[in-house]
This record gives sequence, C-alpha cells and structure tokens, in this order.
Amino acid sequence: MFRIVTRSDLAELDMPRADLAAALKCCLRRVRRGKYIIMADCTHSHFELIRALAHEPGITFPQFHGDIRDEVEELRIRIASRRDSVLPSDVFSHISAALIHGLDPVVAGTKKVEVSRSAYSRSYPDLTLYDRTIAGEDVDRSLSYPVTSLPRTLADIAHDHSLEVSVPLISEAMREGRATREMIKLHFAAGSRGLKRAQLALTLSNAAYESNAEAFCAVKFRRHGVTGMTPQVNTYSPTGNFIGRNDFRHETAQVIVEVHGVGKYYMHPNGPNAAARENHQRNMNLVNAGFKVFNLTFGDLFRPNIFAQIKWAIDSAINDS
Repeated sequence: MFRIVTRSDLAELDMPRADLAAALKCCLRRVRRGKYIIMADCTHSHFELIRALAHEPGITFPQFHGDIRDEVEELRIRIASRRDSVLPSDVFSHISAALIHGLDPVVAGTKKVEVSRSAYSRSYPDLTLYDRTIAGEDVDRSLSYPVTSLPRTLADIAHDHSLEVSVPLISEAMREGRATREMIKLHFAAGSRGLKRAQLALTLSNAAYESNAEAFCAVKFRRHGVTGMTPQVNTYSPTGNFIGRNDFRHETAQVIVEVHGVGKYYMHPNGPNAAARENHQRNMNLVNAGFKVFNLTFGDLFRPNIFAQIKWAIDSAINDS
C-alpha cells in the first residue's frame, strides 16, 4: 500500500518549507491539493522526518517501467490519495476496485478514480462517480479500502468499459479461481445499459488464457474479424511427435499465433537466452510441420496490420484446402 501524507501531517512533524521543497524534487510528490505520496526511500536529511512513515508495515513505493504499465501505476497513486477522503457510503468500484483486488489490467481504460454511491453520477478531472445502489453483500471490507466484491467489480467493468479492459480482467479472475461466469452474471440486469457488451465480454473471457496479454489478443481477433482461434492447444508433428503447447491455433487452418511477453523469457529457469533458443527451435519445428506461425510482441497487439496478415493467412489456407 502506498503511503499518502497530508499537508497537516507534515505540519505536525514540523517539516520546514525548505525540506518540503527539497523532498518534492526527490522522494515526495504532490498528488493533489494537500496530498503527497512518498515515492522512494531517501538518504537525504529532508527525509528524516518522514522516514518512519515510509517504513510502516505494508508500505510499498510506486514502480515505474517507462511503458504502458505506468498508466496503471499512476491510477494506483490517485486511488491511494482518495482513500481517506471518500464519504462513509462510498465504495471504490470498476477499475479502481479491480486494482485494489490485485488484478492486473493490460490497459486501464481510464485515468480517473471510480467510486459508486447512491446519490448521483458526476465526472471530475480525476474522479468518476457512479449512481449505483450497492447491496451490503456486494461490498468487500476485508481490504484496506471499501470496494465492490470481485464478481460485482467485474460485472461493472464489463458493462461500462471496453472489451480490451474487461476480458483480460475477467479471464484473470477465472484463471485464478476467484470468480466464475455464473458469479459475474448474477450482477447482470435485464435492460441495463451496456448489457450486450457485458454478455459479449463473458463470452470472450476464458480461464484457458495463460496471460492477460493472450486475453487481450483474443479481443483483437474479434475486432479484426479473425475467427476460429482456439487457445492453448497441444501441437504434434505429422509423425506424432509433440512440438509444443501453442497460445492460439486455428481450428482448421494450419495457423498458429504466439503472444510473447517479457515473462516468457525472463521467467525461464535457465534465463532469457535459453528461452529464446527453445522458442526458435520450436518455431522451426512448427514451420517444418507445415504451420504458419505468427510471433506477436506486446506492441503487435496494437497494430491492425498484424491481424490483417493473420486473417489473410487463415483465409488463404482454408481456400487452398
């Protein structure tokens, strides 16, 4: 959990203005008016007054990577800054709730903190309020924040956010055994806004996806008219030798799609070089067995021309058969 400090906290610690100014260039960052986040441990003298706060049990520091993941981290910071300023009846919901539940979105879909309350809907520059009635059993108070339960959170996201946001999160929860389609569907109401999109999100979600990037790829297949791709299929050579388990293989055409994330290489027990060699050999085995293989990086998931090539390869294979 991130450590947020207020201007009042700093005043009680008798932090001089000069030290605050120095900290804001180093280890402290203003999130919004009167709210600051401790960004990192620090060896400078201006950190001494807040060192104890930064080392309270459970405190972590934001982690930035210089890529799309930073958008999610920025949202986590904004959520933390709102923790102590919401009304007693407010409940963190949607993407904010998903992050508090520990889910890992591919894209956040919003830069705003999302809160549900039985009052009114309103949008502010960094906050979205939803006029929603949340039943007591649909509120999880076991975490550091009052949040909608995980099934309710996923249902809300499915209704109000794009498939690129909802499908990876629903698939992740299903893969980890934390939610089922039935649990989420209980929160679908006939005639509700976004119901068709929510139903489609459930249809596209699958516990078989081994990563959120694969679930995101499945959404892109639908966006670009690529059909018939089955996730996590064991592939064999014409002589029956096992080649590998593929992220996606077409049900009839000999077309395979692999989605490569950093984890596929750096989580390998023998390191990234060994992983790269194994992947290259498997790729050659698949090609020799007659398959057309597409190896997608994370960036490729955002390039329409890649999916156009996949669709063309499938259509050509089917027409030639």
